[in-house]
Amino acid sequence: MGTAVVVLVAAGVVAWRVTGAEREEPLRSVAAGVGAVFTDLPAELRPPAEVTDLPTDRAAGQGVLIYHRYIDVTSYDPDSRSFDQNDIYLVTRTGAQFRIGRTPKDPGPLNLSLSPDGRWLGARRDGRWRVRDLSGTAEYEVTVGYELSHWSTDARSVLLVGPSADGRAFATMALPGGDVRPLDLRLANLSTEVAFVVGRELAVFDGYPWADQSGTQELTVTLKDVHRSVNRRLTVIGPGQLRPGEALGPLIALWRAGGNPPSIWMEVGQTDLVPTDSPEGSLVLPSVALLGVDVTSGAPLGRIELTSTNVDGRQLCVGVVAEGVVLQRWTASATELIVVDPRRGTRRVVTRFPENVNVLVPGARL
Repeated sequence: MGTAVVVLVAAGVVAWRVTGAEREEPLRSVAAGVGAVFTDLPAELRPPAEVTDLPTDRAAGQGVLIYHRYIDVTSYDPDSRSFDQNDIYLVTRTGAQFRIGRTPKDPGPLNLSLSPDGRWLGARRDGRWRVRDLSGTAEYEVTVGYELSHWSTDARSVLLVGPSADGRAFATMALPGGDVRPLDLRLANLSTEVAFVVGRELAVFDGYPWADQSGTQELTVTLKDVHRSVNRRLTVIGPGQLRPGEALGPLIALWRAGGNPPSIWMEVGQTDLVPTDSPEGSLVLPSVALLGVDVTSGAPLGRIELTSTNVDGRQLCVGVVAEGVVLQRWTASATELIVVDPRRGTRRVVTRFPENVNVLVPGARL
């Protein structure tokens, strides 16, 4: 994940639009399964005047996002090999904010994640993952040797991955309850887990034949039933969806998945563009669009354009929730969180931060 974020930031993903007619309208809740999470956010979010740590003796409430102030790369100290640290906040549906940690001193991951419904908080402490129920006080420890990999899109389980003699071992943890079930699942070394669909199917991308992209114009994933030996293929990018000069990428496969009904999105790049905020000649392929597919029906969900100019502020895709694809937009002094609903052709700024921050949305891959 760290490499993907670096590539995206360097690529200068700065603006977006949905092809076809767009219209502004309020976001509507999804009737079944994991529902909308951003409908009650205040118009503006800023760090609390008084810091309150996440309580351990009472419920905190449904989490809707995690954020921290943008890490200033100029704060890097070459002697200590560390950056300045910032507080990390969990925002709940009622607007309450709780500190849940500090940003790492090195460029490593936050090791924090919210389930798609915002009920569960995954956190790695003392070398071990724990899953906390934010609607209560229960906390489940992940079996030693396993790491959290992907939340189930219905938030009822989490996929765990650990080392084994022949590559990787997989298991699921049921929520609530914390029961761990090992899976008889084997994947190729170059395969990538893309999404864990309703706790039943694991979407897997085989990167080996994709290593040479020169003639690649289509992309599929395999959905493996984790309980039975049944597989199906799903086309994410089909014939004619890439435009002239575009390639699967940008530099590596960058996936976003989630929502209700679940969808899978991939970023595509354009080889003849030079990132506006990167040195000429850098090994970066700027993102120009997101292409998505409905996991259940296999129907394409259209295209969300990404441009490489700084006119409207640099932008980054940060995940997929029930309402749609979530984009984070930075301006000179503020950050906006935007939801694009490709099924309805709508967009909405769901909240704004009066400073530059980084945001982690529910269901985002760790």
